[in-house]
Formats: sequence, structure tokens, C-alpha cells
Amino acid sequence: MVAKDQLEVQVMAAQEMELAGKDPVSHEHEERKPVTETKEGDVTDEHGERGSFAETDEHTGVDTKELEDIAADIKEDLAAKRKRIERVAKACSEIKNRIKNVLRTTQLKRQKRDYRISLKLPNVLEEFITDEQKDEEGEGEKEEQIKIFQEQQKRWQQDGRGTERD
Repeated sequence: MVAKDQLEVQVMAAQEMELAGKDPVSHEHEERKPVTETKEGDVTDEHGERGSFAETDEHTGVDTKELEDIAADIKEDLAAKRKRIERVAKACSEIKNRIKNVLRTTQLKRQKRDYRISLKLPNVLEEFITDEQKDEEGEGEKEEQIKIFQEQQKRWQQDGRGTERD
């Protein structure tokens, strides 16, 4: 954003010079300063120090200080974005690891629960079967009791008729 503003200021200054009748490229008050890049590549040497341009440089008359400032701003912005991306990637990695841990623990809990249930299942089935058998026997006993009760009612009725005749 700062670089864009600086470029706009530079362009506006060049347009004003043209309107005033001056050549914007070779302004007599401008001082030539080194720029960070040329057609051959970066002018910084191995130690990160900037080397100056040769006198026969094709960029004569351009305010190289502003270009250097713009380049520095761009590098700072890129470094900040790189750090932000690294932080986001690290955060994503941490979240991914947390999710994996949660999934792993829930899977272990599920396996333990299933194992306990599988141990209890035969006992529960056995209890169910014995309860069903008891219920079936109980139904048979109920039927017998009902038959006995009905037989007793018939006897009472027969006995009751016999006592009425007497």
C-alpha cells in the first residue's frame, strides 16, 4: 500500500514537471542513488550490502532512493505475510494434531466400551434365556392353576346344588 502511494506521488511529480516544461527524467536537482535490482539481477552482494550502479546505467535521472524504499517496503510486506502464513500453517497443524488426538481417544473409549459389552453379553443372554424359560413355565403353571380353579368352581357348584336339594 505504501509502495503504491509512493509510486502515485512519483507519477504525479513527473506529470507536474512535464506540464511545467521540464524533462521529468533528467531533473537537474535530482541526485542519482543506487537501486536494488537491474536487468542482470539483484545488486546486493553476498553479505546483503547494496552495490552502487555504474555510471553508464540506463536508469539515469530516476530517483533510486524512492525505488529502494519501495523495494524495502515490499520486502517487509512479503516477510510479514510469510510469517503470517507460517503462523497459520502452525496453527492448522496444531489443530490437526488435536483432532487426531480426540479421534484416537474416542476410538479407544469406543473399543473399551465394546469390549466390556462383549464380556457382559453372554451373561445377559443367559439371564434372558432363563427368564424366558421361567416365564414359559410360569404360564404353564398359571394354566394349571386356572384349570384347578375351574374344577373347584364346578365342584362347588355341584356341591351347592346338592345342598339345596336337601
